[in-house]
Amino acid sequence: MSFSFFDHTGDIGVRLTGRTLDDLFESAAGAFADSVTDPARIEPRHAVALSLESPAVDLLLVDWVNEILYRFDVDQFLVGAVRVHVAGPDRDAGPSGGAAAWRLHATLGGEPFDPERHTVKVLVKAITYHALEVRDGSDGWHATMVFDI
Repeated sequence: MSFSFFDHTGDIGVRLTGRTLDDLFESAAGAFADSVTDPARIEPRHAVALSLESPAVDLLLVDWVNEILYRFDVDQFLVGAVRVHVAGPDRDAGPSGGAAAWRLHATLGGEPFDPERHTVKVLVKAITYHALEVRDGSDGWHATMVFDI
């Protein structure tokens, strides 16, 4: 899992990398957790299965992190560990994906938010489409996204 944050006026910019597309999506989940709290303090006490579908891999990435945000906002569920599998219409076709859908199947490992154990760093309001980019490079997958705070 690999991510780094960059300065973005009033928001959090994130650069993600992954050897595989699955790794890239795991990096996105880790970046979200690290934005909200100390991820080392999140214990995978509960597992939740999740499936998503989108017409393009970049849109699927936004849907994925927005789903993790939704689980935190609505259920107070912090995601600390994930197993992700992403399948596209043709994984060799690159990020554009074509007309068929990209699909994600994941297991979210986490626990309910506990204010005594989980210090909130910032509250993320949404995952935006601003500066969104997902690309397949010779050294793996790369993405840029912005968290609205």
